[in-house]
Amino acid sequence: MEIITLTSLKNIDKFLSFCKEAYTETDKLASENMWDDNWESKPHTLPYIIFYTNRFKYPNGEFHIAVDNNNIIGCSGIYRSDFCKDIGIAGCRTWIDKKYRNKSVAREFLLPADKKWAVDNDIKIICLTFNNYNKNLIEIWKRYRLGENRTTRKPYHLFYNNFNELTYPVNIQYTSQWIIYEKLDNNFNYDWEKIL
Repeated sequence: MEIITLTSLKNIDKFLSFCKEAYTETDKLASENMWDDNWESKPHTLPYIIFYTNRFKYPNGEFHIAVDNNNIIGCSGIYRSDFCKDIGIAGCRTWIDKKYRNKSVAREFLLPADKKWAVDNDIKIICLTFNNYNKNLIEIWKRYRLGENRTTRKPYHLFYNNFNELTYPVNIQYTSQWIIYEKLDNNFNYDWEKIL
């Protein structure tokens, strides 16, 4: 398995097919953000964001694609937040092919690529955001859950140095979001109440 950037992908149609396939998983609420037959006029879709905005373009961010045996099996992006350029929002539009969901693709490959970009671009805080419908996923990032001990993280993992969780939602991209974050610079602080 390898991680490449969207800008280095030679066949963009392959990525668009991946997005379209993700859209068919209607039991997953996030699927509606992956594709629309009229994506060129749907700002919430991943192709629109990629082709018509600068969110994942340098120096604002980067979009990563996981490839296995020449097949796209996952994706994730990171970008500098609009509310503070020192904060990077990682794991954006993360999607893993259903055949790979039990293989820790996001944890071991995509999110470390997002974190590396954050470190290389002097981001002070890296965070993940969750909507109300999937905020229960925050629990999988905690070292202990349901009495089980999580595998120790390594320096390339997200939340290696510290895990922080906001106890209230904030407003990001006009949407109520729950946040977990890691400080990459322990001397940097942000007043999250500015974006309530």
